[in-house]
Amino acid sequence: MPEGQGGIWKMLVDGGLGYLWFVLLAVWGGTVSYISRIRRGNFTFSFVELVGEWTISAFAGVMTALICQEMEFSLLLTSAFAGMSGHMGGRAVYMLEGFLCMRFGIPTVTGRFGDDTKDKD
Repeated sequence: MPEGQGGIWKMLVDGGLGYLWFVLLAVWGGTVSYISRIRRGNFTFSFVELVGEWTISAFAGVMTALICQEMEFSLLLTSAFAGMSGHMGGRAVYMLEGFLCMRFGIPTVTGRFGDDTKDKD
């Protein structure tokens, strides 16, 4: 844990909040993204789509927070990244997937991240 941040991280996790803070930031980011798309005229409001956006955003935000915590980022930076990845939604999930695949040498799905794993004859 980062110097001076151990107490805050411990308070969040041990205080019963767990990663709720990061989920809330990510869902807020997803809501902002959803409202922006409606304002651009891409589609009309749908509660089902909004819930789907929240689900993807929350997942992206928590995954980002876990990676940031492991990399010993500060709570403030982790919170900002969780909110931004929530706003990015599925794009953040794909980016995290690409990062992890490159980091651990795992082949990616064809066409993503510039890595074509199909056999070329």
